[in-house]
Amino acid sequence: MSEFGKKLLESMEQAVEIAQGDMPKSDYAEHIVQVARAPERVDVKAIRKSMGMTQAGFAASFGLSLYTLRGWEQGKRKPDPAARAYLRVIEKAPDTVRAALAD
Repeated sequence: MSEFGKKLLESMEQAVEIAQGDMPKSDYAEHIVQVARAPERVDVKAIRKSMGMTQAGFAASFGLSLYTLRGWEQGKRKPDPAARAYLRVIEKAPDTVRAALAD
């Protein structure tokens, strides 16, 4: 078995011990991670308008399809969770998104 495989097996055995309460808390560190979730709703048109951009300009600036953007704004389509998260980032930090896309 590879070294990686051995470490993986050891980690799994430790996880079972922790889950069963067989390992003292002093022997391991516990980390609580908050899971980020995409917003349930995003007002795409409001985001774009708040930036003073046309549909074509917004789509071009942020790598979106103009057809898709229009569908979102007209309510014919809904952004998936990844798109909603991306739109939220655009709303909060548009210059950062532009800089990242320019590289």
